[in-house]
Amino acid sequence: MKMNRIMAMISIMMLIMISCGEKEKIVNVPVNCAPSSPRGVYSINYEGTVQICWVANYESDLAGYSVYRSSNGVQFDFLGNVIADDPSATEYCYEDLFTGNGIQYYYAVSAYDDGGLESELIVEEVVSGTPRPEGLQLSLYDAADLPYQSGFDFSGLSNAVQLYTLETTDLFFGVVGGVSMLIARRIGVEIQDYGYASNIDAVNYAPSAGWSASRTAEAIAKHMYILRLLEDDGYHYAKVYVTAVAGGSVTLDWAFQTDPGNPDLAPPAPGRGAGALSSSYPKDANPGLNTEAKLTNRFSDPPIVERVTWTRDSRSGHQTTE
Repeated sequence: MKMNRIMAMISIMMLIMISCGEKEKIVNVPVNCAPSSPRGVYSINYEGTVQICWVANYESDLAGYSVYRSSNGVQFDFLGNVIADDPSATEYCYEDLFTGNGIQYYYAVSAYDDGGLESELIVEEVVSGTPRPEGLQLSLYDAADLPYQSGFDFSGLSNAVQLYTLETTDLFFGVVGGVSMLIARRIGVEIQDYGYASNIDAVNYAPSAGWSASRTAEAIAKHMYILRLLEDDGYHYAKVYVTAVAGGSVTLDWAFQTDPGNPDLAPPAPGRGAGALSSSYPKDANPGLNTEAKLTNRFSDPPIVERVTWTRDSRSGHQTTE
């Protein structure tokens, strides 16, 4: 009889251990366990905002997610909630509207259940984001035909074009031997063709190598180009997405990181900071933040490791509220 009781206790303990781990989705026992920590966290930088996304959890009692933000990657404060109200969702996203261009923040995500139990923040799933100015549908013309409309200075933060021979011109367009070319103009500007991409948001992090020895690249529609520009305060990074090449002109979208030395163009490699919850910012401090939560179940294009991390065909998403 005593042996039976011992075996029963061991069985219960084993079920408890299983229910709090990877097997919770298939084992139902009367045990209250915190959800697993969200995985696959990544960020996308936009004009003045950062979007944080992650893979959806599987727990049956999952209530939602909490997004935390840090200025140093160590101490995190609560930013907002995302309600897990779609059982078919493969990922969830949250857009941080309360930041600014050139300001770097670190983000981490936790999951909580109906009972209020919350997962831990995982260091490997901390990502950073730095919004940056961008411009769409900029047209440059062949320097040999329209020299005053062939050059571009990223630091102007507008779609204004200029004479390609000016000292401030970073990039200009020219047709050389019948080939359409993007050409780095001033000393200190480097360029590389980063390959095919679906849109300007496809490449999010500038590389540290691979610059063209000739400081030129053939302008090809639907190709992304990364630039490194030496300014007075250090190196800045930019990206250019060519939407069309025709009739002695090129049309492109661009983004320029105003924070010197920061390669964030829109996710960096995870694990750039440690996660620690802070009690200084209570979760009910601003319930209105919940209306900024965005839900999506789109994986429109597969990830390309070390190049295009998550390619997105649209920024639209279903907005949720509590």
